[in-house]
Amino acid sequence: MPTAGKDGIDPADTPVVQWTNLRVRDGWGGRLLSGLDLTLNPGTAVHLFADNPSDAHLLMRCLATLDWPSRGTYCFDGATLPFTWYEKLLPVKRRIGYLYPTAAMVRNRTVEENLDYQAHYFSDTNLDRHQGVKEALVKGFGIERTLSLCPELIDAMEQRRAIVVRDLLKEPLLFLAEYPEEFVGRGYLALFISEIRKILLRGGVFIFTTNYRGFGKELSPLNLHLENGTLVKELAP
Repeated sequence: MPTAGKDGIDPADTPVVQWTNLRVRDGWGGRLLSGLDLTLNPGTAVHLFADNPSDAHLLMRCLATLDWPSRGTYCFDGATLPFTWYEKLLPVKRRIGYLYPTAAMVRNRTVEENLDYQAHYFSDTNLDRHQGVKEALVKGFGIERTLSLCPELIDAMEQRRAIVVRDLLKEPLLFLAEYPEEFVGRGYLALFISEIRKILLRGGVFIFTTNYRGFGKELSPLNLHLENGTLVKELAP
């Protein structure tokens, strides 16, 4: 039986993401999203549709706490985020995985050093667990040969799969993916979906955009529509 939290609320009932009247503008002062209300409960997969790809990207960046809202509230796992000081958001950022078109690895570090960066940065990481999960993901996504190399010495698809492994290693509560099919390639889609299922089963949320017809349908995603800068409907599949 689930255990209630200190306030008598079952943690399983706490939304992973809850936005109230959120307003966010991109860093260049161009695109604007406003009046955003959104509640995503544990175990939810979401397929995001948008009439403008730039709006979808801005919404994802706001979810990832890369673009900060100028109005409204963003609650993550029951806590209101303080968009006043970057360092205060670091504990949240480590719980968010994000695949996006310009995602990259640190060039002057090996692939393995890139994969291990977070484990060494946060002192409370279980290193034995990290190592075991890393070995399984590295083998599953076929990047064993890349570990001792710097990112520029491996091919583009290996780099992208290494980025997938890096963000899965966070064991995130929120996983965001813009066109994940371009990161994993068709040969690894089944493994990627299997890893996403693990996130959902432990109470996480997965949000994705895609150009690949049928991607993620086995996750029975909620369809979320972004039109003219506003979330206009949430529909069951």
